[in-house]
Amino acid sequence: MKAPPASGIDIASVSHGGIVEFFATVLPEPESGLSSPLQRVSERLRDEGAELLEVRVFGTLAAAPVTETELSRTFGPVDWPVTWVEGADCSGGEVAGIQIHAVRGAPVRTLALGDTPVGRVFEDAHARHLVLGNVQPPQAGQDPRAQAAAAFRRMEEALALGDMDLHHVVRTWFFLDDILGWYSGFNATRAALYQARGIGERYLPASTGIGGKNTRGTAMAACLRAMQPKGKSASVRAIPSPLQCAALAYGSSFSRAAEATTPDLRAILVSGTASIDSQGNTMHIGDVEAQVGRTFEVVEAILESRGVGFRNVIRANAYFKRPGDATALPPFLDRHGLPPSRVIVSRNDVCRDALLFELELEAVTGDAARGD
Repeated sequence: MKAPPASGIDIASVSHGGIVEFFATVLPEPESGLSSPLQRVSERLRDEGAELLEVRVFGTLAAAPVTETELSRTFGPVDWPVTWVEGADCSGGEVAGIQIHAVRGAPVRTLALGDTPVGRVFEDAHARHLVLGNVQPPQAGQDPRAQAAAAFRRMEEALALGDMDLHHVVRTWFFLDDILGWYSGFNATRAALYQARGIGERYLPASTGIGGKNTRGTAMAACLRAMQPKGKSASVRAIPSPLQCAALAYGSSFSRAAEATTPDLRAILVSGTASIDSQGNTMHIGDVEAQVGRTFEVVEAILESRGVGFRNVIRANAYFKRPGDATALPPFLDRHGLPPSRVIVSRNDVCRDALLFELELEAVTGDAARGD
């Protein structure tokens, strides 16, 4: 008998540099939907004295108005970016899950473009940190590549508000409407910008590019994390994949994973990963179970190369092209010790039509993460 989908909340807390970050995964409950789990997260963060940094929601566009009202009712006036990604629950529900990022122990400053909050800045003893969410082009209707270029300009404007630039970016997420129709164009636009700014001469950000509409109907919405070290005690480096070639080898400007290091923390941010071989070719076409297995094999090799494992994961996203294929996931979660409560499973197109599954995750070293 198939196990029921995970529900409720999971909160991982990560201590470093005199502050605590909280990564909450909220999954709908059979009886109360999102209302009760959101309330429990709100009470926990309020008890901790934590401030919200960013929220991401994966669900149908039809569910957006009610869910956004619930978020503002539960957490108060929205002074943080909310990114809505069309990614329906593979079990048939309207919302697959919500990810909430918060911090305690540091003053937080909001970054806004016009009247819209798009980011927040905070710092610990070793670095300044910036998160951006829901960065979109100003208007829909243009050619997608033109919209992407406009979104990157807004991203740079927002980074400048936090006294940073693209060289400080550690990790990006790009949610693209009709990804299969223009992913090559997106890659070309990103590559041209990175080359013009000298990004990649030292470091290429880890990244996810996945299909998903947004509530404004633009071609893309972007999120990112950036870090500005205060000295030599904090650094960022790209982590290669032991089982795959560099994404740059086939025209995608991102690193397979990133490692952000301070004296008391190592965070490993694994990019969107799919069933691709060491030459960049799609593996196991048409076989979702084999694709999921290959993806877990690749991600496990990345984690083990840095001395961590799935037990260290603080949050993850599993994307399925076909919702019915999600039944292939639970055995792999169980086999690798990845708690279902930390994984949002949603229906999204992957960047190649033959890819049926993609996985991304974040992990930290040692006992820094504690689940609740």
